[in-house]
Amino acid sequence: MAVVLAACASAPPPPASVPVVPSPRVDTVAVAPPKPEPPTFRPLPLITWGAAPPGELRAIVPALTQDLRHQIVRLRFDWARRAVVGSTTLRVAAVPGGGRLSEITLDAVDLRIQRVLHRDRPLGFTHEGSELRIRLTEPLAADTLVEVTVEYEAVRPARGAYFIDRRHIVWAQGFAEDTRYWIPTVDRLYDKTTWEFFVRVPANERALSNGRLIGTRRLPGGDVEWHWRLDQPASTYLMSVVTGDYVVLRDRWRDVSLGYWTYRDSIEATWRGFGKTPRAMEFFSQWTGIHYPWSKYDQAVAPDFVFGGMENVTAVTMSDDAILHPAWAEPRSNADRLVAHELAHMWFGDYVTMRHWDDAWLSEGFAVFMATLFIERAHGVAAGAVQRRDAHEETIAADRRNRRPLVYGRWVSDPAEVYFSGHIYPRGGSVLQMLRRILGDSTLRAGLHRYLRAHPYQSVTTADLRRALEETSGLDLSRFFAQWVYGAGVPAFRVSWAFDSVRSEVALTAVQVQPRDSLTGLFHADVDVEVLTDSGIVRQVATVRGETTAVVIPVPAPPRSIRWDAGDWLLDLSDFPRPTSMLVWQLAHDADVLGRIEAIEALAPRVEREADARVAVARAAVDDTLWMVRARAVAALGPIVTQDSARAAALAATRDSDTRVREAAALALARATGNSDVASRLRSIATGDRSWWVRGAAMRALVGVDSSLALDVARDLLRREEWRDVARVAALEALARIPSPESRAMIVEQLGEGARQGRVAAVNALVTHGGRGDTAAVRMLQPLLDDDDPFIRAAVAGALGRVGDATTIAALQARRAVEQEPRVRNALDQAVRRLGS
Repeated sequence: MAVVLAACASAPPPPASVPVVPSPRVDTVAVAPPKPEPPTFRPLPLITWGAAPPGELRAIVPALTQDLRHQIVRLRFDWARRAVVGSTTLRVAAVPGGGRLSEITLDAVDLRIQRVLHRDRPLGFTHEGSELRIRLTEPLAADTLVEVTVEYEAVRPARGAYFIDRRHIVWAQGFAEDTRYWIPTVDRLYDKTTWEFFVRVPANERALSNGRLIGTRRLPGGDVEWHWRLDQPASTYLMSVVTGDYVVLRDRWRDVSLGYWTYRDSIEATWRGFGKTPRAMEFFSQWTGIHYPWSKYDQAVAPDFVFGGMENVTAVTMSDDAILHPAWAEPRSNADRLVAHELAHMWFGDYVTMRHWDDAWLSEGFAVFMATLFIERAHGVAAGAVQRRDAHEETIAADRRNRRPLVYGRWVSDPAEVYFSGHIYPRGGSVLQMLRRILGDSTLRAGLHRYLRAHPYQSVTTADLRRALEETSGLDLSRFFAQWVYGAGVPAFRVSWAFDSVRSEVALTAVQVQPRDSLTGLFHADVDVEVLTDSGIVRQVATVRGETTAVVIPVPAPPRSIRWDAGDWLLDLSDFPRPTSMLVWQLAHDADVLGRIEAIEALAPRVEREADARVAVARAAVDDTLWMVRARAVAALGPIVTQDSARAAALAATRDSDTRVREAAALALARATGNSDVASRLRSIATGDRSWWVRGAAMRALVGVDSSLALDVARDLLRREEWRDVARVAALEALARIPSPESRAMIVEQLGEGARQGRVAAVNALVTHGGRGDTAAVRMLQPLLDDDDPFIRAAVAGALGRVGDATTIAALQARRAVEQEPRVRNALDQAVRRLGS
């Protein structure tokens, strides 16, 4: 195996654009340097790979014979029949080199096609399955245009358009291939077009769609028609319409009009949710060097929306629960990340769009990356660093479930499935963060500017991105893309260290131990190493090019602490045993928030048996300058809250100024079984903290301390009507752990009542309460497979899979045969596989 010895001279410092958090404390005490002991590594493997997501390899792009140049849609929503009533005129051209076009093919699922016209004359057509084929009277020569009009209805569409009674709102969207369920169109990523919507609504309602508002006009009978036009081409899955009794709050960024479409009773919460939009637009425009590339930007909240948000071009739809949070829910429920994520899509996903679903990371990975950059700017370097680290953990968890390359074009029945494995968001964002570390901000920005400028309003592939970055940087990135984008998995390292006091050198050895196969090999990476000493910090780069890597680092004084992958820029796993004294020093002195979090995680298994670890973590829980360190420190004390010092620190943390720390502290007290002081404090929090997130945490913890008292508090919380049902959810999760007929009856009462979140919690609580083989729970849950709410159906499918009763397979398969929602189909498939195994 190759062994690479890095140069002994100190590596260059990090690029100026990479931020550093000030150290929380800088005091030093002269002590003997720690002595390395023979490392005690964790057993191998450090990670095992899950099976790849199922599915067939899909054709990238078929031979093109037609090109949709422009589409006009006229529609209204018939509430009585739950129908989309419309007509659409499509301007189609024959593609050069595709021969003469004699037939136009449109995507149209379950639509009632009434007639097709050309110049007011009927055309012949066939409508079989998901395709509408229109026969032209004369073959069309290359680059010649023809206009056809399709009159149609979509009655109770299974997907795409949703009628929400409780707010009398219709929202319609196209992800992933749902536009074809409410509009006949060319529902293909690669066929970009311009379009117009004429939407007819009652006079007291408003209608939002893509592009700029051309105008409104009153129709005979009193209805109003709203005319929207998108002047730059986009993919038709980004088509959108939202109608209802909306109030539009007006904002502005430079010359761009911003609109926040909301409910009359939610104006203050809307400003709270959307208020940083102009700042994010300024940041993205500056960072990419591309002025916001569309005519306007609207964001609309929608009830029962199936995603957190959807990047419908210039007219984003957001889940109302995700945006309209009350003041008490902050900072935990801050919407800035979601708002930034969807806005980033206006550049990455809408302005440039992946040519095929296998490259979906070019949309979602970039949105994650750009949102993290904005959080770093708006909320501080530490907040951005923690999000970067979270993305690593999510990627590794996804690999444990279903390892797959980032570019992946397999699915069973719907391209939305490529989103479900959990890779394209966090791994995509992590890949871009690693490129940021390799190239530096200025070069990466220049490369992305080149990428965007080369493909405006066009479709792109991963190869286009790589080409732009290589042309800008002058680097060969083929190996990087091969292992991180087209390959799968992550490197896993066993790291050991030694200090030579005579030569004043620290020696590190890192061995790659990840399971290797055709998808995951030996990784090449440049890994940042950092040694903290009483005389300063020494940084170096370990050049990983084989199975084993050795690096020697000259230091001015004995090492106080050593970090492998300082800053956590590399997407990897590592097992790096170090003495407690080193980790305690790192927790107290590391300037990087991630270094302090790393120290807490390494000290956590030692707090029970080592006083130094316990004292250091308890001190961090109360004294660290950053809430995310305090929260993780108090969580690490949870297993030992029966000890006086740990319990005292956790109780003190329940009075922290940050709600997120108080929440972690309440949860940490859950193991103080029978302690009356803890029970009293938790009850006080559950009934009186100003944040319902903290109250909910106290409710959950109280079960482990005093279940009788918890039952009384849960009874009160079930009556509370709070945002996102947070009180009811917390009560139900607590009741699931109280084994009594009374708690079970309280859970069952909630299955059909309340908001979505409470009902989902009731479904899960019932299964947790009864455990595997609970046939009574099966009988209660099985009818809910046909519930109107897709989130309830998905929750029930997952719950039935956990119960483990194989007799439910038939019911799950019967629902799967008629289910249209991709996320529900995925849940049903997983449940059947689980029961079958």
